[in-house]
Amino acid sequence: MKILHVLETLSPRYGGPVSVLVALAEAQQRAGHQVTVATTNADHPRGTYRAPGWDTLAGGAVPVLYGGVGFAPLQFSRDLAAYLRLTVAEFDIVHIHGLYRFPPTYAAWQARRQSVPYVVMPHGALDPYLYAKSSTGWLRFKRLYERWFDLPNLHAAGAIHYTAEEERERASFLKLRAPSFVVPNGLDWAQYATLPARGALRARWGVGEAPLVLFLGRLHFKKGLDLLIPAFDALRRRVPGVQLVIAGPENDDYGQRVRGWVRERGLDGAVHFVGSLHGAEVLQAYVDADVFALPSYTENFGMTVIEALACSLPVVISDQVNIHAEVSGAGAGLVTRCDAGEVAQALETLLVDADRRRAMGEAGRQLVKARFTWPAIVDALTAEYEQVITRHHANEVAAPVADGDAP
Repeated sequence: MKILHVLETLSPRYGGPVSVLVALAEAQQRAGHQVTVATTNADHPRGTYRAPGWDTLAGGAVPVLYGGVGFAPLQFSRDLAAYLRLTVAEFDIVHIHGLYRFPPTYAAWQARRQSVPYVVMPHGALDPYLYAKSSTGWLRFKRLYERWFDLPNLHAAGAIHYTAEEERERASFLKLRAPSFVVPNGLDWAQYATLPARGALRARWGVGEAPLVLFLGRLHFKKGLDLLIPAFDALRRRVPGVQLVIAGPENDDYGQRVRGWVRERGLDGAVHFVGSLHGAEVLQAYVDADVFALPSYTENFGMTVIEALACSLPVVISDQVNIHAEVSGAGAGLVTRCDAGEVAQALETLLVDADRRRAMGEAGRQLVKARFTWPAIVDALTAEYEQVITRHHANEVAAPVADGDAP
């Protein structure tokens, strides 16, 4: 099958959608599909992160077009537009990632125009929490953009791809006419089969053998860092010497706000901002931590959660992380409401009980191995693609009859 993936950018600063797309494209290529990725070289608001043109993903097998960016806020790219206009019809299906930017919007429009079946993966953008956050001030432009461009594309899609049943349920208020399916994200188990020895990053961060809580992800308002900082402040009074590592890229000025909360509470010596981690450093961070924390206000899936579980690291997550039922059902972590007191209590419960942490860590590793690895996920997604393509061709055949064109 010839598959085209479209995403606004592959800049690592954009977090989960980027890592998911890269891993998925490579897994599909290994499964025998012909996969191409079309994106931009945007790194908004910092400009660009690489030269435009063709390259391949890290594995070397998947070609990628990096279109040069013109108008950065919408990630407008003439290069990408020309490529999509000329080549969309060559693909069996187009898998579109995200909303509210030119690349996914234009890709869906071209797929409609050229009668190519397409799937839209919103990556959590249809969650009611984000709607509430973007319904005032200048963010109302997003609602207008959606009404003019993205809702017509969503209604006409071959399917909407959700990664958890709860994500689909939360988007139901939009009453989208397109069919939908649920196929989770995954990871390459080979990268987690052998884990590094504990201690390398602890030594670099200067935390020794202190109890260690890890947050790893974009520093973004939806991640619940405004809950984690006061929760950690309370935790520090209950668990002597506990340390918090905050690892991840900073978007806009939110990282400075988080640092301000840390300073206000006098936590500078116990909270470590280590920036983005890459490659083997990510696994090392999970191995070196005692508990992973993600008290998000909304999280369509939570790739960092399954990465942590794959490294036998128990998690404390909010009930707004859409795989919370799978985590609690497997006994792989504790689930709280978006409440700083509950987060603090859950962290304390695990940090003072090493046996429970070990049991949860093993349960989490088994959960990921059984349900969240790529070969089975690629097979499931391929089956959904085939249904989308079949429906699309059936509708094409039926259209002349519906229009009165058949004798």
